[in-house]
Amino acid sequence: MRVLQVTDCHLAADPGADYRGQSAERNLHRLSAAVEAFEPDRLVLTGDLSEDASPASYERIVDWASGFGCPVAWLPGNHDDRSRMQDPFDAAGWDAGPVIEAGDWQLVLLDSAWVDEPAGRLTPERLEPLKRLDGMRPVGIFVHHQPVPVGAAWIDKVPLVEPDAFWNATEAAGGVRFVAFGHVHQRFRGRHRGIACLAAPSAAANSLAGMPRFTPGEAAPMARWFVLEDGGRWSSGLIGV
Repeated sequence: MRVLQVTDCHLAADPGADYRGQSAERNLHRLSAAVEAFEPDRLVLTGDLSEDASPASYERIVDWASGFGCPVAWLPGNHDDRSRMQDPFDAAGWDAGPVIEAGDWQLVLLDSAWVDEPAGRLTPERLEPLKRLDGMRPVGIFVHHQPVPVGAAWIDKVPLVEPDAFWNATEAAGGVRFVAFGHVHQRFRGRHRGIACLAAPSAAANSLAGMPRFTPGEAAPMARWFVLEDGGRWSSGLIGV
């Protein structure tokens, strides 16, 4: 199972809008060749797909992602508005989970976003899907906000708040191999409580890792790939232009 995580596209109603000194629209389309070369079995879009939660931006995300001929799953980020995403994404046949069957794997989509709040929260209700998993099968979790610090003060001030509840639920679920997130606009790979923690850089604009403030210099656009094998073996890396 070849899964590609694309995140933080930050499209706006105006396709010509600037995002952190770059064209989010152009960068997303620059990523297309790398997506096609990877030949994903599934795309997972992990939030901040829009910069302004505009219907026009969501329509263009649908046009872009639907062109790869594979199922698409999604969750919102803090710049998104789920109520505006739901209808166009449902009409496109996209899957919001929260649990997706992917061969031997269970992929969990956890919504950490709240309108007008830059940081993320996972309430007991939003963690409920973790209680319904088959602990004997491998699990991959996707969420927008980072549940661990990534060493960059500018984005670590708006993380997943009160993450212990998330980690306790993750441990109780059993079988979790990795937690993949967006939001941080940089590359990151670490471990917490024995579970791999992986960031997907942005499709729009990225910062050099570990900087106190957003620092251009890292390549954009980028996305994170996963190859998920039966029995729980997996690998991951980055693609870009």
